[in-house]
Amino acid sequence: MGVFTMFLLNINALGNSSKEIPEFTASSKEKNQMFGYFMIDLYHTEIMNAIKEHYKDNKINGYGMPDPPHYDVVSITAPEGNYKGLEKYSYVLKINLSPSSSNGKILGKDTLYFAVEPRRQTMKNLPKEYPPIELIKYEHSKPPKKNK
Repeated sequence: MGVFTMFLLNINALGNSSKEIPEFTASSKEKNQMFGYFMIDLYHTEIMNAIKEHYKDNKINGYGMPDPPHYDVVSITAPEGNYKGLEKYSYVLKINLSPSSSNGKILGKDTLYFAVEPRRQTMKNLPKEYPPIELIKYEHSKPPKKNK
């Protein structure tokens, strides 16, 4: 004799009713800002590794957004054209940040360029020549001097 168990799930009990879904804004500036924050969170580890490598400092513990408003912190484009080595990626991210040292000092206004292939994010044992994300360029400019 087999045992049959049936589970009934009340979606409202989980708090996922359609009445509890937030409004979606039509503002492109807000969408750009939220998209930027999402991408920065998604690739935080790679961003921190690139910053630490650039400054040769493992004590760097964070970064901020260069200047408010933060609408254009992240830009995305397809690697169209004749960009040697980028044909194996779906898109290129351009990220503008202000890395800071462990004591909170702003180190610069930096722009990082990553080539990304999202289909490889969950793949295991990829050959070195096919990483899911690759830093392709790092631009650094000194932070602006503060008026005394």
